[in-house]
Amino acid sequence: MKKIVLAALMLATLSSAYGGPLRRQQKAQQALRPNAAARRSVVEEAVYGFYVSQFQQSVQAGEVSSEVFTKILPFLQQFVQDRFEISQRRTRALNQLRQGVARSAGDDELKRLVRDLDLADAEFQLNQEKFFTNVDPLLNARQQARIRILQNMADNRIRQILNTVQAPGQRQNAPPATTPD
Repeated sequence: MKKIVLAALMLATLSSAYGGPLRRQQKAQQALRPNAAARRSVVEEAVYGFYVSQFQQSVQAGEVSSEVFTKILPFLQQFVQDRFEISQRRTRALNQLRQGVARSAGDDELKRLVRDLDLADAEFQLNQEKFFTNVDPLLNARQQARIRILQNMADNRIRQILNTVQAPGQRQNAPPATTPD
């Protein structure tokens, strides 16, 4: 756990200048569960900062104007926030499905659990589509292509960082990551 927090802090250090302010909801969660909420907040802010720093490089390279970049930021923050929430629901659904299979749950329960997991996967895809639908009108065709490449590259980089901080035993048994959680 300390390694994950360390990796998140490393990500945050890379982009601390770009991190957004904590939202009221996160502050309320911190009051209820200070350690878990703070850890999630740090990781979420680090991922947001990582995406922002990647987009910032596009601005510096002259691929995206500062004005467009400023318009994209709120959509990016919402995308990352929603992605974390969906990832948490997906993880819970997957864990419940594993438990159901392990205890030989009935067909009806297993169907419901599969449906819950499939719904989380669909929400993950819809969140990404919503982000692209919001930012595409601000971008030309080349920028739209670049943002998709950038998003994929950022996801892969985040997965690599998370995999490097996992304990060796966890990495061997872990299924391939499909989300950055």
